[in-house]
Amino acid sequence: MKTTRLGWLTAALVAAGALCVVFPFFWMAVTSLKTVPEIQRLPLSIFPDRWSNLDNYREVFHRQPFGRFLLNSALVASIAALSSAVVSSLAGYGFAKFRFPGHGVLFFAIVGILMVPFQSVVVPLYLWVNRLGLLDTYAGIVAPDLVSVFGVFLMRQSIEVVPSDYVDAARIDGAGELGIFWRVILPAVKPAIATLVIVKFMWTWNELFWPLVVVNSPTMKVVTLGLVSFTNMYFIEYNLVTAAAVVSVLPILAVFLACQKWIVRGVVMSGLKG
Repeated sequence: MKTTRLGWLTAALVAAGALCVVFPFFWMAVTSLKTVPEIQRLPLSIFPDRWSNLDNYREVFHRQPFGRFLLNSALVASIAALSSAVVSSLAGYGFAKFRFPGHGVLFFAIVGILMVPFQSVVVPLYLWVNRLGLLDTYAGIVAPDLVSVFGVFLMRQSIEVVPSDYVDAARIDGAGELGIFWRVILPAVKPAIATLVIVKFMWTWNELFWPLVVVNSPTMKVVTLGLVSFTNMYFIEYNLVTAAAVVSVLPILAVFLACQKWIVRGVVMSGLKG
């Protein structure tokens, strides 16, 4: 009886947590189908009068070049994810399978960067990007995201799981370090690499602060800046903001749902020791 009650209590807590997570997305979706009078109506109604009302979505693409914003975000996020995967996997291999003076200190110094708020380094980054003439360019937007400190940590933890005997055997067979990395290490840590690519893509897609600093022209705006376009100091167009938010969330939600098994496998793998 006690076990049954504990199971029901656990299920209720999980359901309550899931509701807290899902309800904001549901509210955003139904609000995007409402007109302004429906949003302002009292008492508040949860569901829209017409489920087929897509006027807000048409207005979003008419008011702003939202298709260009989506393309810019996809391009920047893809470059950042691929670059982070390459650099982080190489660095992770070095930290996991090589021992050199200052190995531990250097690794913890790199991981310590995670504790530094990005806002504290924005000014020097901006001056550096401005000096190189990269303001309002794709290179300027993606520059801070080309390397991921989290990725170095994740790949180091994942590669440490790979038995060193495999690496030693490859060296005895005459394989070079890059050959070992390509033929032995990478196939063994595919879940971790997939996890890094997906997570980095999602983080870069959701980035607002840095694009807000370096982007000036409308054609270079990313999705997050496009969402800001529907707000001002006097009022917020909630019908258009929610419609634009749905459009911006759908691609990243699709990527996450399609690849969530890789994320779970990568996280589990990175926590193993052996």
